[in-house]
Amino acid sequence: MWVKTTTFVAQPTVRFKYDVLMVFEGATPGTEKVWSTFASVNKLMAGSLASVDVQVSEQDLNMDGKIDVIDVKATAKGLGNVHGVKVLMGFDYAIDGMVDLALNGLAVAQHASPLPGSGYFVDGYLRLNQRDAIASGTTRLVYNNSVFPFAAHGESAGDAREAASLRLPVILNAYNFRNETTFLDAQTPVWETAASSDFTFNARIRIPTSQRVLYKPGFLELCKFAWVQILAIYVIFLWLFTKFEYVVFHHRLVNTRVVHDMTPKSHRF
Repeated sequence: MWVKTTTFVAQPTVRFKYDVLMVFEGATPGTEKVWSTFASVNKLMAGSLASVDVQVSEQDLNMDGKIDVIDVKATAKGLGNVHGVKVLMGFDYAIDGMVDLALNGLAVAQHASPLPGSGYFVDGYLRLNQRDAIASGTTRLVYNNSVFPFAAHGESAGDAREAASLRLPVILNAYNFRNETTFLDAQTPVWETAASSDFTFNARIRIPTSQRVLYKPGFLELCKFAWVQILAIYVIFLWLFTKFEYVVFHHRLVNTRVVHDMTPKSHRF
């Protein structure tokens, strides 16, 4: 009778934050190359810093004022043979509707191969994932901060974070504890095999036009659903009871008697 959770559909507003962390893995441990958009990370990893050129384009294909496709192309030079790549990209993600939601989302693309590669291409949707429903009418900004722990307090000259915060399991573990997260749903990634010292990463991130959001309905919406269901059940049972009463009394399925008290009664005043 009572609806505990329901969903609404909306198109999210997504913008690329230009927060990127890339790890290029060689054939043996310790040969990794790292690049990011954070000055503190690049300074800390200066001994294994890669040279990367990044190009980003955002396209509004249907001219509705919201971005539909984000293309990210990163070209790294002088890496040697690359056997694996891990890329973390940050996004501003917002949805308006029964709940107002704004958060910093993450898209993760990774691949490892025994054969060296010259490029990696992913094409997928940036989707919202929820563990629990959000209360209706909520403006939720609790996760509207950087996904990367070393950027929590901003970047400053000479700032160097602890190396432990750069480990991807640490970043992803903290991120996955959030109730709302985003993930890159890429079904057909392509690893281009070739022995090359240069590596190209291409990501096409599509924004779904119909993203479902789970929420808890308010009191009035809850009463509306309950009234519709109660009314529907009442009509069905009223019809059944009416038919049952007609069959029982019309066909005299049980013994009955009718008593008419027609005798005048005397009254004293």
